[in-house]
Amino acid sequence: MVTSIQKTARGTVLKLHQDIVDMESGDALKAALMELYNAGEKRIILDLSGVSLINSHGIGKILMFYKRFREAGVELHTLPLRGSIKEIFEILMLDSLIPAVRPEA
Repeated sequence: MVTSIQKTARGTVLKLHQDIVDMESGDALKAALMELYNAGEKRIILDLSGVSLINSHGIGKILMFYKRFREAGVELHTLPLRGSIKEIFEILMLDSLIPAVRPEA
């Protein structure tokens, strides 16, 4: 399983359970994001804590849906990022596009 979805009081959390580094995992991420888009979710929180590496297969899907979500009035956030994922988001300046939210207590 590449992703799982959990509804919370703060929004819908899309948790990624493995690295997004090939077409198969990228397509699974795209399918999950499309499911949330089609469901009309208004606040989506990406939980990348289960990911140690993400490349263009994942980043491209996130950016594609960032634009689609923004046009539909959907908020897109991440939980606080760590390690190499945080570095990748900072280098690509995704952290300025997709703000982090604090995890629920």
